[in-house]
Amino acid sequence: MKILQQLLAPHPVDRFLAESWTQKAIHIPAENSDKFQKIFSWQDLNYLLNYHNLAAPDLRFSLNGESLDLGNSQHWQKYLRQGATLIVNGLHQRVPAVTQLAADLRHDIGYRTHINLYCSPTTKQGFNCHYDNHDVLILQIDGEKEWFVFRETISYPVSKHSSDLAAPNEPPYLQCILKPGDLLYIPRGHWHYAVGCGKPSLHLTVGIDCQTGLDWLNSLIKDLQEQANWRQSFSAMANGDSIALKQQLEGLRQNLIDFLSQPDVTDKYINEVIYRDLPSFPLNLPSQIGIDMFPDALSTRFKHSPLHRIKIETIDEENCQIKAGTKQIDLKGIPVTIVENFFNREEFDFFDVLDWGENLDLESDILPAIVCLVELGLLSVQDKR
Repeated sequence: MKILQQLLAPHPVDRFLAESWTQKAIHIPAENSDKFQKIFSWQDLNYLLNYHNLAAPDLRFSLNGESLDLGNSQHWQKYLRQGATLIVNGLHQRVPAVTQLAADLRHDIGYRTHINLYCSPTTKQGFNCHYDNHDVLILQIDGEKEWFVFRETISYPVSKHSSDLAAPNEPPYLQCILKPGDLLYIPRGHWHYAVGCGKPSLHLTVGIDCQTGLDWLNSLIKDLQEQANWRQSFSAMANGDSIALKQQLEGLRQNLIDFLSQPDVTDKYINEVIYRDLPSFPLNLPSQIGIDMFPDALSTRFKHSPLHRIKIETIDEENCQIKAGTKQIDLKGIPVTIVENFFNREEFDFFDVLDWGENLDLESDILPAIVCLVELGLLSVQDKR
């Protein structure tokens, strides 16, 4: 819970999960106004707009609840002067620090996260009162914005409810002004809208796609599709005779009961959720394809992928298994304590490894292990030439 603890500070994580998570919105004022500055900044936004070919739907503008035609960069300036909100979707796929934030939260919370950017230059309202089908963390980077949060009109809504519901006709249960470094949590289904406070506002919205019982059922359906009796057409009901159909349904019901009684049916889904939507291992060319893997010879430095959590399990004193996402790697001849150093240190080189294990042989022990981990993307080569 390291990154979640940092985002929520000074509010305790256990208190947040017990009292607020999925239940009610909470505003957490910051102790430091620059709390989120290292994640994203105006400089990062300008770089995105100037050097990335962003287009709809990844880039869009909204004013008073209405989407604006994207046009070109001259239109963008006009829209911003009018007070439109600029939105950049999928920021976690474009900015390394935001990618790291999404990956860390994915590990801390256990569910997929996506991060969008919102830039509101004036006091205009970008969106009408609405709710989201996922939980939301608002990270205020710069400027100020006033938020209004209302109770849900249906518990735990899904996408099918979006067009069926009207905004609540009651006062907000939370009204607050987010200042730089502040955080706002809004549960799924709770209505909300925001208004700028005069100065340009910059914030990140972290969407958290929690799983539900319906998601489990969808996963079960994929398994049942492999069984012929679930794909079989139902019997015809000639003249309203439903006896054969009822027998089929009774058979499928019993089949489903037997299927759900399997001891590993829940564990299978849990593992599916744990390993779903993990970040891809970063490419590190040309070393990852075996070319010029050690550009600085024994002084070549290596760094582990910060996007992945590594688990190391001991097989015996000289052998271990590394688990990273869906990858499992068996390393032989390297003590576990040394393998742990590969992933506990910021960087290391061959001299460091030799110091950690005086009895290790460079060619037979160390080199094969390093080559394996570099080719798989768990370690990257830091070329200083």
